[in-house]
Amino acid sequence: MDDDFEDLSNTSSPQDDEHQIWQSDHGSPPMPSTSIEHKTMDCPAFDETATEHELFSSSMWSPAGSECAEVSAMGALPLADASEQTDDMTLPTGADRQRPDVLTRIETIFEEMLDVLLNETGQMGVTLKYRPRSSPRRRSEPFTIADEPLEGERRLCFPGRSDTEAWRFTVVTRILELVHEALRNDTVLSKRDIYYRDPALFNKQSTVDRYVDDIAYTFGVPRSSLNVTAVAKGLILGAATFIRRDGSSSCAAGDAEGILVPAMRDILSSSLSDVAWILVIEKEATFRSIAASPYWQQHSGHGILVTARGYPDFATRALLQFLSTATPQNGFGSPPVYGLVDFDPDGLAIFTTYKHGSSKISNEYARLKLPGMQWLGLRSSALANADDTHASQGLLPLTPRDRKRARLMLNWGVMADEHEMRAELQRMLMLGFKAELQLLDAFTDGMGQLLSSVLPTSVF
Repeated sequence: MDDDFEDLSNTSSPQDDEHQIWQSDHGSPPMPSTSIEHKTMDCPAFDETATEHELFSSSMWSPAGSECAEVSAMGALPLADASEQTDDMTLPTGADRQRPDVLTRIETIFEEMLDVLLNETGQMGVTLKYRPRSSPRRRSEPFTIADEPLEGERRLCFPGRSDTEAWRFTVVTRILELVHEALRNDTVLSKRDIYYRDPALFNKQSTVDRYVDDIAYTFGVPRSSLNVTAVAKGLILGAATFIRRDGSSSCAAGDAEGILVPAMRDILSSSLSDVAWILVIEKEATFRSIAASPYWQQHSGHGILVTARGYPDFATRALLQFLSTATPQNGFGSPPVYGLVDFDPDGLAIFTTYKHGSSKISNEYARLKLPGMQWLGLRSSALANADDTHASQGLLPLTPRDRKRARLMLNWGVMADEHEMRAELQRMLMLGFKAELQLLDAFTDGMGQLLSSVLPTSVF
């Protein structure tokens, strides 16, 4: 995420599935040929500074010629309702209903391509609808997630007008082939699985991430309707028990190290009868520190710890939304959710992503937000208490990048109602320092005192 809300996460951890989609590395994607022989070439779309908006700008796409066959991935399916526009989030009835339609649509695309080959006229082509981006605005204009985004579509033809276009066409066609195979065989693929099926073609994981999500967006279905999922990276620990669809169960308290966030497609229900709170933690190191603390030993029976190890992925956000929203599947439980992040621009951006969602893909994942989430810290008051040498070593000066992002965040529309967080950003800029959660370790039971002062001690 750079110039607005969604762009700040471009600098997030590479482990983050959600934001990794938009990150690019230097690389030379292979060029397809009619003999399916892959050759290397330079592709401007994979410059490390390219944004998703740049990747799909007209300057990086060769316009399709008039002879390009009308093989379109669009128009077959309406956009799913908000209740179905989720990935691994809700009970998969909506996705199950959409899978036969997706399968039919993919087969139609391939049949039309075959017609072009048999007739030996024109070019094969696929039209992709790419995800919305915020409209350009002046710096003085605040960004809001509710702003009407711009969306567009691009045609990919083969043979194309450039090597890059032909390569992109081959990438999309290969992904459609693998998705078709998964749907026919009723198997589930991870994005990582797709990449390793043809690494010479895809060149890197972010290629698969980008086009899988664009295909789902084009069809107007959640990614789960393609039988494709992202590998979970989040951890959960505490007083939650999950009942799977196969009748088995798993307890989040059964492993002192925590368990991987489960895929919602596998979960039938959960038991939260003893849960008084859910604590979302930015970093795994802090997650493990709390899990080993005397505070957790005393209160683990009434709480849940969750970390996405940086910027949140879809699976972690979906699980939190499921656990904190009263439904029959979670026994109508709605424990309060608290966020514990670093006192720096990225930490506050991570909290904002959990609470308000991500505008970058707000259409498909509009429900993956926690509007009632409360900010537990870290706050500037922790810096004021760092008056000894050991504690002050936990303070770091703001970098130029930090200052730029903090100023941009002050213009976010969502900050209009986040008065305390806005004030803390201003203090951060004034003080010129940031701090990580490990700063609390410099004080005797610093973390335990913070948690005890805010978190409930029992279920209401």
